[in-house]
Amino acid sequence: MSTPIKRLEIIKNAIELEDDDIIQSQLLRLKSEAFNDELLVIVAALEEKNYTTAMAAIAAWLQSQRAVTQWRDPQVAASKLELKALEERLRDLIDRRNARVQQLDEFNDLYLTRLGPLMTHILELRKSLAELNLRRQLAESRRREEDYRRCQQYMAQAVEVLTTLTQRWRDLPADAIESAQARKHVQQQSDLIANLLAEAQELENGLTREEEPARQARDEANDEYEKYREQQHDAEIRLRKGKQLSEDDQAELKRLWRQASKLCHPDLVADEMKEEANAMMVQLNQAKHRGDVKAIRSLVARLHQGFEPVMASDRLNDLERIRKKMVQVREQIDTLVSELAELEREESWLLVSSQVNMDAWFTQQEKALNEVRTALERQVSDAQLDAVA
Repeated sequence: MSTPIKRLEIIKNAIELEDDDIIQSQLLRLKSEAFNDELLVIVAALEEKNYTTAMAAIAAWLQSQRAVTQWRDPQVAASKLELKALEERLRDLIDRRNARVQQLDEFNDLYLTRLGPLMTHILELRKSLAELNLRRQLAESRRREEDYRRCQQYMAQAVEVLTTLTQRWRDLPADAIESAQARKHVQQQSDLIANLLAEAQELENGLTREEEPARQARDEANDEYEKYREQQHDAEIRLRKGKQLSEDDQAELKRLWRQASKLCHPDLVADEMKEEANAMMVQLNQAKHRGDVKAIRSLVARLHQGFEPVMASDRLNDLERIRKKMVQVREQIDTLVSELAELEREESWLLVSSQVNMDAWFTQQEKALNEVRTALERQVSDAQLDAVA
């Protein structure tokens, strides 16, 4: 009801301004909104440019409607329109982020499939090298422990000898010729014990300190290897499923996924629909992972049927709630702008967005990784020889 009222008010003002362009543009819309005979009479008069009759009919109809139409705060309409513009910007930013994330995911999958086996071998060599280094450190620790125990034994024996020498020195008369020689032997034995104590202290400090970093490096190398193998395996599955689709189906999968993401993203739907939107996003991402075009088509159809309209601007009519939602959407926009700026500064995005010849880049990377692999193979071989020696 409110739309024809507003449109006729515009037409009435346009007649008073003698602006036929405005009249004709609003008339096209009014024709599709005319729901009774009185409006159809006004439409006919305007089409015939019988503006005197049209003006009288418009004034009479507007007067009749004011008696039955509930007043609406113009601030609500203005705020709803502003909120809708903010939501559209948020939707565009989400779509932009999704497009970049999708592009990065595709690049990562391509990287994992083209260079994954070589990189896996490199990580396996690093894991082997870390294991060999840990074994060397453990062997060194065992040697230090043996040296420490021997040092303790030598020191105990030296203390016994010192006790005997000291007693012998004390038993000699102070003016005896042998007393000076005995005192010299006591001093030499004391110096020996001091040296053994210093050596024991050094061995004790190195018993655990050198082993722990090697153990940590080994564990990190193992974790990195296992995580990379899992990523490569998942990428190979996705690529294999992608190859089962035609180029048209692959393009449709991407297009429908982005379309569905804009319809059911939790940041876009009204508050009462967020839980359902989260569940549908999970289904959507799972279908994308499977390469299931039919499932995504079905989801898009369900979204159009059940999630329209989805934006708060289509549902809210309370001015306070609308303004509160505007603040929330502005915060989401600021967050997304920051995320996009950060993403576009990342090395991976700069690489993906700037590469003209990706095949040449992969060839160059393969050459560099082969050099790394060769160097690691040499290090592992040397470490194995050291272990045998």
